[in-house]
Amino acid sequence: MNSSIPLAPRDLLVMSALADGPLHGYGIIKAVEEECGPLLDPGNLYRVLRRMRRDGWVEDAPAAEGGGEGEQNRRRYRLTPRGRAVLRAEVERLEGVLSRVRPALAGRRGRTP
Repeated sequence: MNSSIPLAPRDLLVMSALADGPLHGYGIIKAVEEECGPLLDPGNLYRVLRRMRRDGWVEDAPAAEGGGEGEQNRRRYRLTPRGRAVLRAEVERLEGVLSRVRPALAGRRGRTP
């Protein structure tokens, strides 16, 4: 699984949108837009989702799982346990990077000449 890390930013955003529960493609696009602005178009999203399905990170969600009225015919996606583990590993990696960078930004990291 570590060979999957680091995630591409697009992968991280898609997986984080699915972390709260199943969504259809348009729902993923809207969730990412709410957090980061318009970064995904449908063509790119569905290529990412196909790859993530192939890698075992996402799967089709059952129709009854989290679907609202009028969404029965839409394909919905959810994270698999493996996908959640990949997302968790990437978040931990990014938190480690940030913990090393923050002191430098604040001018508190010691430098040796």
